[in-house]
Parts: sequence; C-alpha cells; structure tokens
Amino acid sequence: MKDAIDLLRNEPGMLKLFHLFKEKYRSLGHIGGTVSLSGFTRTELEAIAGLAGTSPDLLREKNKISLRAFEKALAPTVFGKYTLVELLEAVLKERIFSKAEEEEIEKKKEEQFLARLTETMPDGNGWWRRIASKTADTRFIWHAYKQDPDTLSAQLKMVWKAFTMLPEEGKYERIPFYSQRITGNPHFFDQTRFAGKLFIHCLFTDQWLKGLIEEVPKTTEELNELYANAGLMRDDLWSFVTCRAFLAETENGLHPVWREAAATGTVMNVPVKELLQLTNIWPRAGKKVWIIENSGVASAVLDAVSDAPVICTHGQFRTAAWIMLQHLAKNGCTFYYSGDLDPEGVVMAERLSSRFPGQTVFWRMDPDAYFLTLSEEDISTRLSKLDAVQSPELLLVANEMRLKKKAGYQEGLADLLIEDLKKRWLSGKEA
Repeated sequence: MKDAIDLLRNEPGMLKLFHLFKEKYRSLGHIGGTVSLSGFTRTELEAIAGLAGTSPDLLREKNKISLRAFEKALAPTVFGKYTLVELLEAVLKERIFSKAEEEEIEKKKEEQFLARLTETMPDGNGWWRRIASKTADTRFIWHAYKQDPDTLSAQLKMVWKAFTMLPEEGKYERIPFYSQRITGNPHFFDQTRFAGKLFIHCLFTDQWLKGLIEEVPKTTEELNELYANAGLMRDDLWSFVTCRAFLAETENGLHPVWREAAATGTVMNVPVKELLQLTNIWPRAGKKVWIIENSGVASAVLDAVSDAPVICTHGQFRTAAWIMLQHLAKNGCTFYYSGDLDPEGVVMAERLSSRFPGQTVFWRMDPDAYFLTLSEEDISTRLSKLDAVQSPELLLVANEMRLKKKAGYQEGLADLLIEDLKKRWLSGKEA
C-alpha cells in the first residue's frame, strides 16, 4: 500500500488535484462540491481518469470533478479502505481539518493561553477578560499571539508585574526611572516598543474598569493623563496648572513663593515638577475653589474678582491639575466647576465629580446656561461621548445637547460667572 501511496504522491496531476480537494474540504467542512480541472494538462487528466473510473475526454468536457464521485470511485481500487479525507492525509502527509475545526482548535488554544495567565496571575483577571473580548484595542496583542505565544506570555507577565509595582497613591515617578526600577532598562516601557504598548493597554484597562476612561488614549494629553492616573510622569515641566490665591507648604513649612503670590494676587503657572515638592495646598481664604476650563474666561474672572481662589485647567485636566486638586480635596474644599457646554466639557465635569464625589458642584452647567451659549457648531458626531454621563444634573444638559446637536461655549457665560463670584467675595473675603 505504501508503494501505491507513493505513486500518487509522485504523480503531478494527482498531487495538484489532491490539493484542490483539500481546500474544498476545508472550506465546506465535509466531502462535497466540485473542483475545476481547467488548469490540468492532457497527461494529468489521464492519470486522474484512471483512478476516477472515467475517461480523460469526459473529464475535459465537464471541466470539473465531484469530490463525492471521486470518493465513490475509490471503492473498487486498492485505495478502497480509505475515505477521501484519509487518502488526502496519507498522500499529503498532514492532518487535514476543516476551517471550522481549525477555528475551534485555535479557540481552545487561546482559552488555554488565557487560562494559564489567570492561573499564574489571578489579580489580572480584568485585563485577561479585556484581551479575551477581542475588542479593537486588543488586535495588536492577538497579532503577537499568532507570531509567538510564548514570547507574548513572557511580556504580559512582565507588564503585569510592573503594574503591581506602580507608585503608591499620591506619589509620582518618572517613567524611565520606574522602568529602570522594574526591568533594569529605562526604555523598556517606551510607548514605541511592544512592551510599552502592552503597558499602556494594561493601564487603560484598569482605568476603564474603574470608569475613569472610555477609550485608549489617542493624543499626547490623553496619554499623559493615563500615566498620571497611575502615578507616572513623562514630562514634569510641560504639564502645569494656573492658579491664584492659594497657599502651600513643603516639609520645611510654608512655601515663600506661594505665600507672596497669594498676598499680591499673582497668578501662577505651576508645573508638576514644583507641585511634587509640596506636602499641602489650600485656599488663602475659605474652602470654596472655582475651577474654570477656558483660559480666556478664567483671565476675565481673575481680572474682575481680585481675591477668589481660582484654578484654570486650560481644557482637559492635566496631571498638574489632578495633583493640586488632590491636595485641596484632602483639606475638605468644594470644587465649583465650569466648562464648555459641549460633550467634552460635560464629560470633564462628570470625571471631576467621579474623582471627588460630594465635593464637586456644577457651576453654570445646566440647560439654562446651555441655551445662553448655543453656537452653530454641529456636535452630532460627538454625542456618543455623553453616554458616559451619570450625574442627574449633567444628564439634564446632556439630553438637551442630544436634541439641539449644537455646542455651547463658556465665553457666553463670562459675565454671569463674574457676577456669581462677586456675590460670594467682598473685599477679598468669602461672604
């Protein structure tokens, strides 16, 4: 029988036919259908006709051959004990699976891969489940799995180990030094490297599970914030917060620069580098802090109300703003937040409230304010961002946005914001 199999294997026409049979079987998942003979020579058809129990001329006329008919024709031959699939496997020297079977086998391998991770690192279950979901953000991970599962497993374990060794809450560490501490290589978690991308995905998943983030960061600011939420810094000079009328101290006592700035009403741009040296920050007077998203509006408010403790975030919250707000929150401050009345501004307000529940007041972020600030800018494509909003107060304005599909901007509220502050501040003291 071995000699007979070798004869088939050495016959070019039969080998060509068997490869076509194999692909048809893989596609259908069973013996059925036909394959085309249009690319076969007369000599090749003669070899096929002998085993198929027909003539070369008839094969040429039909220009195709049925898999079922061929298998049936095997019965009276020396190959009669074989099914067609068994004969294909013997001749081609390989196990042949249908595509559905291959997918099922691959699925089981993937499940086993994730099960091993879960068994060795159960605390990472949230991340493993995210990877198992095969969402768009995990495609690069599964691509690496197909290339080399063992290497991927080792890198996932390293990244998870690093995640478990993040700085303590309230502490910050520069990423190269953190990477050096964990791996011995300051560039191991560079965002251009695969391990760096894995690390970003791990941080994203953790913050997504906590409701702090909806999508993988796409911009530099979003990435800086992702790192900052984990206690890591890429740049401690670029990220700054603008503020006035606050005092601060270090381990050596009251900070002289903050003291003089508060006394003179000086506005400061304070970078992360300086904020990390502080042990405490508090308003010069009272417990109310006024947070304004837009720098132009903030400047107008600062001009009009000389001594109110005001913070400007310049759009999205940066690391510096979060650090300062954490200090203020510890001192029992209440945050009055005013931002643009568009999806991004409302989501920022929601995030502030989520971070500091019970300490956040939405300042002029209601439907009345929205109607006063309506522009012609279409926000239809951005409305899905409002799905993250949970606060009842913000849901009122979010629902109006869904109806109007227009953005509202803070500039239209400047006079009202100034009026609000003047009512609460007289002669530089909280009324």
